[in-house]
Amino acid sequence: MNPSFTLRFLSGGKSKYIRPEEIIFLESKINYTILYLTNGRTLLSARNLQVYENKLVGFSNFFRIHRGVIINMLHIEKIKLEKFTGSVYLNSGEELCISRRRIKDFEAKYKQI
Repeated sequence: MNPSFTLRFLSGGKSKYIRPEEIIFLESKINYTILYLTNGRTLLSARNLQVYENKLVGFSNFFRIHRGVIINMLHIEKIKLEKFTGSVYLNSGEELCISRRRIKDFEAKYKQI
């Protein structure tokens, strides 16, 4: 990861700059995105999740676990995988479900991290 790289986004009418390693996960809320950060703060952006997925494409530690959530795999504390379901437990305390269609891709990518 390039530590000098930052993501720029608008929140509350102001530009904010966040380093990707500060992002625990991103969550879609209709046409908005909520960023959950390592400092415990959340930021609301008026851009949809697809915009951030495109910006993070060069960072191998980000993975879209279902259509509404992208996680930073470096913040995974525990994984629970079963045949058709899966969950990730993040070091911030959140438990997020993995789409059954993405479980195999998730497993393969997690082994590479």
